[in-house]
Amino acid sequence: MTTAPRRPTPGSAMLHPLILGAVALLILNDHVFKARWPSWWTGKLSDVAGLAMFPLLLQGLWERLTARNGDDFQPSRAVLHGCILMTGLCFSAIQVSELAGDGWRWGLGLLQWPARAAWALLTDMPRLPRVLPVAHVADAEDLLALPALLVALKVGWQRCEPQAAPDIGALGDTRA
Repeated sequence: MTTAPRRPTPGSAMLHPLILGAVALLILNDHVFKARWPSWWTGKLSDVAGLAMFPLLLQGLWERLTARNGDDFQPSRAVLHGCILMTGLCFSAIQVSELAGDGWRWGLGLLQWPARAAWALLTDMPRLPRVLPVAHVADAEDLLALPALLVALKVGWQRCEPQAAPDIGALGDTRA
């Protein structure tokens, strides 16, 4: 007995093995590899991993916010393309523009603040931490990582393929 392919659900692209691997690599690289083996390569690993997964994270957030009924959900290639384009443009801007880079540093610092504040509360720190910018070095050489967006494109396109209807004739003839 063959099983039908699973229909995509809002945000399910983030569960693709390549994307889960990219997320794991991003976390390991930023919190372990860069500290132990700082080099040109560890800098590029985060860029590649982030560019592979971030457009699908944006697409998943969009799908979760706009999905009405899971039964008729179909991922949109237009949304996928928009998320890839926006990721590529923003990534490029923070690598070549000091102003965009500062926006990224403070924006990501703001996104990390709730976790830092929760940790402060759990560890009985005397006061909540301030919002702090993350470290970022603008480097036009990082634009070499842009082809990693093709991973998101490939995974997203496969997910956007219309699901084939089951072949009724393959279920067997029920006539007597």
